[in-house]
Amino acid sequence: MSEYIEYFNELISSGSVFWFCALAGTGMFLIQFALNMSGLVDHDHFDMSDTSFQNHHQIDIDPADIRKFKWLSMQTITGFLMVFGWAAITCQSEFALQTSTTIGVSLAAGILAALVIRFVFRIAKKLMSSGDVFQIEETIGKEAYVYQRIPKGGVGKISMTLQNFTHEINAISRHREELSSFVRVKIIGKIDNNTVVVTPL
Repeated sequence: MSEYIEYFNELISSGSVFWFCALAGTGMFLIQFALNMSGLVDHDHFDMSDTSFQNHHQIDIDPADIRKFKWLSMQTITGFLMVFGWAAITCQSEFALQTSTTIGVSLAAGILAALVIRFVFRIAKKLMSSGDVFQIEETIGKEAYVYQRIPKGGVGKISMTLQNFTHEINAISRHREELSSFVRVKIIGKIDNNTVVVTPL
């Protein structure tokens, strides 16, 4: 056990952990930015409100599963990793702070960044309106990408562009399989006004 602790301390002292967080966070940010800038293709409308479809595929989702993913998002994770990593690198290389101080300052900076990013996106989401009330039925039949991993039998999030505005929507997979982040999917139906059913392309 002590060997693992010593190895981990060496990684921190050398800055490898901080570089990993900084580069991983920055890479995730660039990928999210590129995907948000890409357009989506419209497809024919398909309504899943038909009870025969729901009974055939046995769609069943617990609302409690949806609430688990409301706070933690890809954006907050990305912001935390990116700011934590670069803050730690700066503390080590520019200010030569001790390891404990570096970790403390970096954690505080990362948490603050995650909170700020969450706040900014919540405000931006309220402003994402074309003047009409968003109807989730308008998304059915269209393509999106998995914004937050959809776990097996659970709920994740997808991101899509509709009427030149980006929307983040709760989603489950059609056959309840796991779908990784950034996978391209098609929306085939809805569970409620906040959750849709998707299938991978």
